Amino acid sequence: MLGHFSGECYLTSSLRIDSIHSVVLVEWRCQRINTYHLRPNICESERSHECCCKFHKKERKMSQNSKISRRDFIKITGAVAASGTLAACGVSATEAPPAVATTAPAVVKGGKVRIAVGGWAEENIKDLLAVTEFTKKTNIDVEVVLRTDTKETELARLSSAVQAGDTPYDILDFEDELTTTLSQAGYMLPLNDLISQEVWDDLSPAMKAYTDVWSARDGEVFRMIHNWEMPYWFYRKDWFAEKGVDVPKTWDDVKALGSVFTDEGTGVWATEDGLIKGAFLNVYLAWITLQAGGNPFDVGPEYKQALEYINDLMYTSKALNPASLQKDYNQQNGDYVADKVAFMRQWPFFGDVARGDDNKAWFSEDKVAIALPPAGPGGPGGSTYAAGWGWGIVKNSPNLEPAKELFKFLISEEAAVEAVKVGFWFLNARKSVLAAAPADSWLVQALNSYTEADVIGVRPHHPQFVEALTILEDTAAAYLTQQISLEESMQQAKDQLATLA
Repeated sequence: MLGHFSGECYLTSSLRIDSIHSVVLVEWRCQRINTYHLRPNICESERSHECCCKFHKKERKMSQNSKISRRDFIKITGAVAASGTLAACGVSATEAPPAVATTAPAVVKGGKVRIAVGGWAEENIKDLLAVTEFTKKTNIDVEVVLRTDTKETELARLSSAVQAGDTPYDILDFEDELTTTLSQAGYMLPLNDLISQEVWDDLSPAMKAYTDVWSARDGEVFRMIHNWEMPYWFYRKDWFAEKGVDVPKTWDDVKALGSVFTDEGTGVWATEDGLIKGAFLNVYLAWITLQAGGNPFDVGPEYKQALEYINDLMYTSKALNPASLQKDYNQQNGDYVADKVAFMRQWPFFGDVARGDDNKAWFSEDKVAIALPPAGPGGPGGSTYAAGWGWGIVKNSPNLEPAKELFKFLISEEAAVEAVKVGFWFLNARKSVLAAAPADSWLVQALNSYTEADVIGVRPHHPQFVEALTILEDTAAAYLTQQISLEESMQQAKDQLATLA
């Protein structure tokens, strides 16, 4: 069962760059979560609000300064300009299951390794190491340390340590955006020689294609993922049955459902999304442009077609609630469980929100059915995309040899199979993992369905991802709120993206 926060405070951060003094300033704010389950990769960028919880009557601010060299500063500022989110809540802590027999690495005997994970994964990784008896079999002691909660603060932390000739850990569990940034900065060790052909053969074709784009640079792999998830297409099966309509399979089918479900007078819409600026909107732009067969960062005909389609859904077909542009994922989920939405794209954490204690009286399986997403002009192969977290080794680690052995073990088929039994933080589409994962889980069933249907495309990428997504969001939002024309939006995006080259 996934853990959750209930009426408690957590800290989010925003990153400010002082380009004069080459200092990264991390500003923390206290924020409340209202019993929603959050998982990494889900809320790409939460906005900071004044805290209203019972524990804090006033907003608290804390600045943490970490000096980095001007050379490193120039390398990394382009990738960390937007604020991040607390990636919270993985699998709840449980006692480690009995040890099982696995094949242990046998090259290096002895040593110590520090592995950094998010707080949501701490018990999971400890349980995995216990159940596989890694230390007993290798005499390598493993210290589990906690990384910070956002990519911005982790980048600042690692940059400061590297500048000082140190590192806070040897192996890091990290997300897509940090992979691009850390590999460009030269902080991570190339891993090609440590990944066996057996591991490559175990990946699904979609995972391999994703790895080539998001975990590699110039032919060198810097991360091997263990957590891989995508937005799913949730819908009210009960409403569709009542209306006598089929699940949409194309963009035109989606448009037609505006007249079936939308009732502006009662606030009910055929569909809704979390499209507030701060990376939420970019996720949707990437998702729709991929369905059109392109990459939004190319600002090509596919991106234009995607913007036209979104605009049509909002203002002509009236299938997509225009207020989505002011909503985040929690607000989107709240509207769905309030019976205001017939279908929506959402990350898998919503499945746990819907099944949570707060929604017991509302929940039924027919209310959160999952179907394949509608296919766009680009064909079904790009109907959705996945994002992931994975293991990498810090290049200047003082414990490189034992770190390499732990890395090879963590990505092995034996460890991957045991890991998914420990917790869904280790769920992905590796053949061995899907075969070992509990078949009665709604999430495993959904991942199997999407994998078998071959609808998972590669997440659109840009080498300066965070700066580029900010440009797309600003120019697209101006068009979708009818402030500028489509042609003006496209031209502004092209001109501003050209400055990043």
